[in-house]
Amino acid sequence: MYVKTKCPICGENSYHNLRLHRRSLFLGGSKVSWIIDADVTDSCTPEELAKSALCVLADHVYNGISTNELCKILKEKFGVLEQYCCDLIQQLKIEMDMYCPDRQHLYYVEARSP
Repeated sequence: MYVKTKCPICGENSYHNLRLHRRSLFLGGSKVSWIIDADVTDSCTPEELAKSALCVLADHVYNGISTNELCKILKEKFGVLEQYCCDLIQQLKIEMDMYCPDRQHLYYVEARSP
């Protein structure tokens, strides 16, 4: 899962892919889980994550896709936490040359003829 952090020195945002190792135990019919270890498997800037996502999203994004649907894809395919989806969608809009007039659906900017 990707989590966002802010560098304490320069103040820039970064995303870190965390791999959590957990143990589970069934006690009295209920499942109890706890984290035993965590690893950072990757770190990148928001721009790098957006560019990486573009390759995977190319087959899933279409003209008029809802921001909720795109957020769902980001969670499923990249493990991006829901609270960071809006930030990443903003970056993807720039990278994919899209706009969001109603704040719910994304549309490609069409080149105008001179």
